[in-house]
Amino acid sequence: MIAGKTLQGGKYTLEQELGRGGFGITFKATHHYLNQVAVIKTLNESLRREAQFAKFQSQFQDEARRLASCVHPNIVRVSDFFIEDGLPYMVMDYIPGATLDLVVFPDKPLPEAKAIHYIQQIGAALQVVHQNNLLHRDIKPQNIILRQGTEQVVLIDFGIAREFTPGSTQTHTGMVSEGYAPIEQYLYQAPRTPATDVYGIAATMYALLTAKVPVAASLRDRLPLPAPIDLQPQLSKSLSQAVMRGMAVEAKFRPATISEWLALLPAPIKATPVAPQTLATVALIPQYHKKPDRVVPTPRTIPAIKKRSFPWLLVGGGVTLAEFRAWL
Repeated sequence: MIAGKTLQGGKYTLEQELGRGGFGITFKATHHYLNQVAVIKTLNESLRREAQFAKFQSQFQDEARRLASCVHPNIVRVSDFFIEDGLPYMVMDYIPGATLDLVVFPDKPLPEAKAIHYIQQIGAALQVVHQNNLLHRDIKPQNIILRQGTEQVVLIDFGIAREFTPGSTQTHTGMVSEGYAPIEQYLYQAPRTPATDVYGIAATMYALLTAKVPVAASLRDRLPLPAPIDLQPQLSKSLSQAVMRGMAVEAKFRPATISEWLALLPAPIKATPVAPQTLATVALIPQYHKKPDRVVPTPRTIPAIKKRSFPWLLVGGGVTLAEFRAWL
């Protein structure tokens, strides 16, 4: 698979490789009929030699189906799917911007309010994922794009997303992202619940706040995980506690749902609205008089005030500043 290849009779052209893994390859592409930029993902051609290639094709199509079922502004949108020359292709919206790992690492932790704003968006997206009885299972800064010129983030890469049945024990794949995957993803058989994605989103928040990848869940019986506030003392205690609660090693000690975990986050600080400037009682004080004249301006007294030529100092309040200026 090389850049420059055309697909679907000239409908698409692969322009530039964006990423490559053992399972899939992603390209930036041009949709010629609509004159739009798109992203096209396909299987790594090396998998053709594998005996389980047909299984991989089926899994890839399942990924496209799962992603297409989750419609939300903070989830990348699937716009097309086709098979050509024996390879499946999934077409998605192109999102200009940078993944959050490029924004944060190696040493640019986000301010608390900004990190909360981003994570609340991803939390809203994950609630839609879970409503479709799916788990993302690979939440990490590398799978979140900050849309260029905005404060909107978008969740991408549903490559290891899986369906889950509440209350049942199911097999997990051996694919994990160290530092962001909970302990149950290291086990062959374990319950699949939304608490798996709770760990992933909390671990992602940890990384955004500290610019550090958390200690892998598989090592936490030997290596302690410092709380975010231990690395960034300016953080609020409540936020640090929420992150650590979401990253509890055992799933039963985490919030059971994304909404429960989001509720632990501190509310964003809102600016107090400033009341319009008023003058409740106005004292007009001649700068050169020992005893100030106290005058409350009214339509009846304003003409007399206008005749006074010396400077005035305003103290107190009673009428709006705009009204007082209009009288003068």
